[in-house]
Amino acid sequence: MKKTPGKELFHKIIFGFNKEWELHNWASCSKIISYDANGQRKWGFGGIPQEVEVLVEKNESEEKLQREIKKVLNKFVKTHKAKCIIKDITGRAEKRWKETGRECLLGLSKILDIPLKEFEKEYRAYFTFGIRIPFWGNQFMFNQFSDFPNTASHEIMHIEFLKKYSGYCSKKGLDQKQIDNLKEILTVLLNEDLAEFLYLPDRGYDSHKEIRRKVLRLYRKHKKAKRDFPLFLNKVIALMKTSPDKEAF
Repeated sequence: MKKTPGKELFHKIIFGFNKEWELHNWASCSKIISYDANGQRKWGFGGIPQEVEVLVEKNESEEKLQREIKKVLNKFVKTHKAKCIIKDITGRAEKRWKETGRECLLGLSKILDIPLKEFEKEYRAYFTFGIRIPFWGNQFMFNQFSDFPNTASHEIMHIEFLKKYSGYCSKKGLDQKQIDNLKEILTVLLNEDLAEFLYLPDRGYDSHKEIRRKVLRLYRKHKKAKRDFPLFLNKVIALMKTSPDKEAF
């Protein structure tokens, strides 16, 4: 993909660290991954202090666990180690986005058939020590375990897809759980159109492996036909409804 001139196309990402969201994320990292086919795999803790894992294993009440985790978090983020990690990883993320951000956003606009002017004008990216990297509104988390363009492209694709097409998907008969699964299934399209800007392929969840392969084949046909994204989406929705694994969605 050739670089496109014109800074007016570049939408801003503001980087930071949100302690309140981090607290919530630490408390959530012991939870089961909802997209896991067997319903057993947990997120894991990543770079979160081991003290938190010990606290979680005590099976205290949610309220008490939050209080105890908050004490650990407040102490940990003041350490030289934590400050250096946040600064180093955030600096690398900003650098990588400067190198690839424009092309990633243009690629997402093309994939989703959404004009770039309809994208958020500003996103906020918050560093997390955990493996789990949630999003909310125009905000998302990133960590030290994934290259930033991978994370940003994946999360911004979720944000913009849901803004534009969640209502459409509801009208086509999908419930909220199915729409949530669909947004994860569709990130396989990043491997087709943004591969040169991503350090690693977008892997997705194990329960989506087979349908992601089928969706990618549909997308390649869709691109050749040069048809509108909703027509492709109709086929993906039909595929979800008839898939042998549809109970997982």
